[in-house]
Amino acid sequence: MAGFATFVLRVVFLCAVPLVAAVVGVELDTSVVVLSVVAAIFEVVLFSFFSGTSGGKGKKGRHSIRPPQFFPLQVGLLYCLQLWLVMLHIHGPTQDVGQSAEVPVQRPRVSSEDVPLERLAGEGLAVVEQQPEAGKEEVQLAQVRVDEAAGDAEEPIARYIEGQPFDLDAPLEKLKWKPKTISVVLPCAEERDYAFKTVKSFFEMTPGHVLHEIVVVDDGSNPPLAETHLKPDVQLKYKVKICRHDTTVGLIGAKKTGGDAASGDIVAFFDCHVAPQKGWYEDFLRLIGQNYRRMVVPQITALNVDTWKQEGSGGGMSKCYVTWDGDFKWGGPDDMYMGMLSGGLAGMSKRWWDESGGFDGAMLGWGGENIDQGVRMWVCGGEIVAAPNAQVAHMWRTGSAKTNARYKHVGDTLRNRARAIFAWNGEYAQKLDAYQDFANRKQNGGDNWYGDMDTFQKVKDRLNGCRPFSWYLRRFKSVYEDGGLVPQDMFMIREEKSGKCLLFGGRAGTSGAGKETVKLQNCNPSNDRFYWHLGNVNRKNGACCSGFRAWNSEQCFEGGNGRGQARTGICEITGRNDQQTWRLTDDGQLRHRDRCMGPGDAADTLQEAPCVSFRSKGGARFTKQEVKLPIETELYRRDQREHPEVFKLLNERLAEMEKKSTMGPEACRKNPGTCVAFMYGDGSGRCLDDTGLLVADRTSCDPVRLVGTHVQRAETNDCLDSWSDNDPETWGFYGCHDGDNQKFKADGPSRVCSMGQPIACFGTQPWPVTSR
Repeated sequence: MAGFATFVLRVVFLCAVPLVAAVVGVELDTSVVVLSVVAAIFEVVLFSFFSGTSGGKGKKGRHSIRPPQFFPLQVGLLYCLQLWLVMLHIHGPTQDVGQSAEVPVQRPRVSSEDVPLERLAGEGLAVVEQQPEAGKEEVQLAQVRVDEAAGDAEEPIARYIEGQPFDLDAPLEKLKWKPKTISVVLPCAEERDYAFKTVKSFFEMTPGHVLHEIVVVDDGSNPPLAETHLKPDVQLKYKVKICRHDTTVGLIGAKKTGGDAASGDIVAFFDCHVAPQKGWYEDFLRLIGQNYRRMVVPQITALNVDTWKQEGSGGGMSKCYVTWDGDFKWGGPDDMYMGMLSGGLAGMSKRWWDESGGFDGAMLGWGGENIDQGVRMWVCGGEIVAAPNAQVAHMWRTGSAKTNARYKHVGDTLRNRARAIFAWNGEYAQKLDAYQDFANRKQNGGDNWYGDMDTFQKVKDRLNGCRPFSWYLRRFKSVYEDGGLVPQDMFMIREEKSGKCLLFGGRAGTSGAGKETVKLQNCNPSNDRFYWHLGNVNRKNGACCSGFRAWNSEQCFEGGNGRGQARTGICEITGRNDQQTWRLTDDGQLRHRDRCMGPGDAADTLQEAPCVSFRSKGGARFTKQEVKLPIETELYRRDQREHPEVFKLLNERLAEMEKKSTMGPEACRKNPGTCVAFMYGDGSGRCLDDTGLLVADRTSCDPVRLVGTHVQRAETNDCLDSWSDNDPETWGFYGCHDGDNQKFKADGPSRVCSMGQPIACFGTQPWPVTSR
């Protein structure tokens, strides 16, 4: 028995490396396992031979021909050889698909089988002939090995299966899987040295068992990258697979070629001038593993092109939202989810890439694909999240010679954006008529100037029709409802003394300068540039709104410019830009805290000044005129009214998300239930705002807390003050002291009264209060 136990223990030692690798999930080369099997078989033969030839009872068996000290030496040599093979497998050169070890061959180039024929026709792509039949079998066998390696991941339960209905609302537990490998896709056009540095960065920052391949799509570089910076030896060393377009088709087509050619569990798209930071891949594996339909976007930081290092300590950008003209702007929800992409840095499962249709093959050049993918992901059953710890340093185009683009510009961004909008926005696409550039293209090219849309319809047919665009707007309620992009109404703003209205000086769409002017002009209801609506989230309560947004633009009101006009700037939709915090009070003041807009000294001019300064001029009063319901709000309300089943599950999820909202002052979040709104006790329904004014707009009610005998503003801890003027209508917030003009006491469970003059009482309502 002792001999048998020794034998079993020896076999375990001989198989230790494969066993440990299996436990920790390290992929081994076949030769490592073969060595352990051969050693174990040798041990079995020795044990059987000497056990069978030993004498019976009372007889001394034959001694082993192997000295006792030989086994530890045998195991040590085995371990050294196996560990060397493991390191070679993980970090050593990897033969590319379709390449022989003796003569490295660049492949694949774009052929009629690599890319759909509709993309090849008329787009200037070189159709490369098939490889000779003699090498075809070798290529196919190599591809099978790659597919098998990528197929080790556990399949999600709710995946698309042909002939079965696709579940748009599949529960999260059915979307989980276990991805193991990542294919990095790099579209490179005349990137040269930057292409090599990017490839090298990904190879060095990604473990060998995770990095399946680096697919470099050479988009018409002349000379080809494979002849300059990514020669065959570089391809072998850094796991590079090159796909080449002989003629430049642009970023979108290059990414589509790369995505189709990739064979890892996850396909991650990056620009060809980036440097991933340590551990970048971890969020991709974890987050996409939780949901195979999830697109993951890294934090985008700045890259120093001289050192190829990240500048600063991080804190990158990633979240965006889309406007009605198909442009993207920075900003979005405060949670991990995002409704839009800024560009091409993102990853998804290879399965979801195939199911959702990838990039639109009819889009060329750059721009618009992010709008398509951003909406497509959500309405077709997926989602987009920001990776909190994955940082990728990106080279920004600064205007310097080092960062200038060197590729041939192709494509039509406006057409790309229109394709995305007409693919997914449904009836909302009629909004494009309000933007001059799109209106001109429609007038010159006809209603279908953006091309055939059958490829989008095929995706919808495959994925159960996808969801309507109203669902997308509701999903991102914090942007489109609370941020004011689906406004309650639109209106002109008239200055009563002159009888003229505020005219926005920019055009519909994106401002080229990032800022515009506002002036007084004769009111004209037929000119859209006179119209405004509420915009930007009110961060006190997370609801709409804290400012004014020019109709069909990205610009928000920011007060006077000191030259007889007012000014606007790019809307900070999350409400964090205090300069854009303006409101129209019940008494007609266009107000920002204690400052107001009013008529200037010269005719038809505007100025910003302390509100009290306008009293000597007869006051400053503005009113809303020509109030009407915009078409997007009409469509949005109609869809929710007529198709409540589409929004039922979503509304339940939104209600749960709102419970975790981080809006409001920190004092209110840390002390739930202590913040209230002070409602004036005369029954008018007015409340105190952040300056102590009594206002009827309930969304402007400011949160306060009763602390001892003081009423403190939750955001600043300043105390409510009567200003000692004996006027029960005038209040304000001031630094706390022990004077009677700041003392209050509770008079019942929901009533607080002043202890000094003037005597006034306020009702309290839990904060935040509703707008109705």
